[in-house]
Amino acid sequence: MSTKPPDTLPAADAPGPDPDAPAEVTAETTPAPEPPVARSVPVDFTVYGLHRDIPGPRWVDFFEGGDELSGGAPWALWLGQRLADTERGLRIGSMPRHRYEQAMCPGGGDPLAEVAFSGAFGLVNLTLPDGEVARPDGLIETLLAHAEQNARRYETWKRVMWRVDGMSVRARIWEFADGWTGFTGDLDDSYVSVIGIGVSPEGLSLARVEKPAAYGVDFSQPISIADLGRHRATRPEAWLPPPRRDAFHPEQLALLPEASEK
Repeated sequence: MSTKPPDTLPAADAPGPDPDAPAEVTAETTPAPEPPVARSVPVDFTVYGLHRDIPGPRWVDFFEGGDELSGGAPWALWLGQRLADTERGLRIGSMPRHRYEQAMCPGGGDPLAEVAFSGAFGLVNLTLPDGEVARPDGLIETLLAHAEQNARRYETWKRVMWRVDGMSVRARIWEFADGWTGFTGDLDDSYVSVIGIGVSPEGLSLARVEKPAAYGVDFSQPISIADLGRHRATRPEAWLPPPRRDAFHPEQLALLPEASEK
């Protein structure tokens, strides 16, 4: 389980150009490399979202995979939805079972622990307050480690029941900092992970996405991160606010080393 810590910035003391170095003058210069082309990926697997009858803005958050290691195909797609006229909502990830296992556990292992960590990582990120709130030294790394430790103990997570396409499925949830994450491995074709802010994890109702236009995309065409970013930029409601925007939650601050020493 390894991924980039949430909410990280380049180091302030990162080395830059030496102002005292002599200017390099050459008759010929090497052309600058072409900027990377934003990759587009097909959505060629079943995607799940909040039940279609529940109103509120919907969008595609991001996808995972789609690189050379995965053969150009994504192994996870995450959707977002806010309940109408509220700041409460969900992030829902669909992971095609076989492809996800190949990507995350190529040498064997426990795919459910990876699914649990994917949700736990998202939860500690989504529950961070606004960027204007100063980040205590070491907190981001500590939160990431906390998410990983709890994901490895997913078998101890609370059990709840969800409905997917009208079928009852078992799910496990972990609550932290006024949010929660949970997942089900009961579906034949996919793992489904959910992160909730201000929404009860009990009795969640999910369904296959049959009309992706509701999310502003066309799954019959490849999608790219750049396209998703441009689409969200035109929809200010297409994001999930943290439970506390102006301060850290006590459960987050309790993880700081100085807090544990008191």
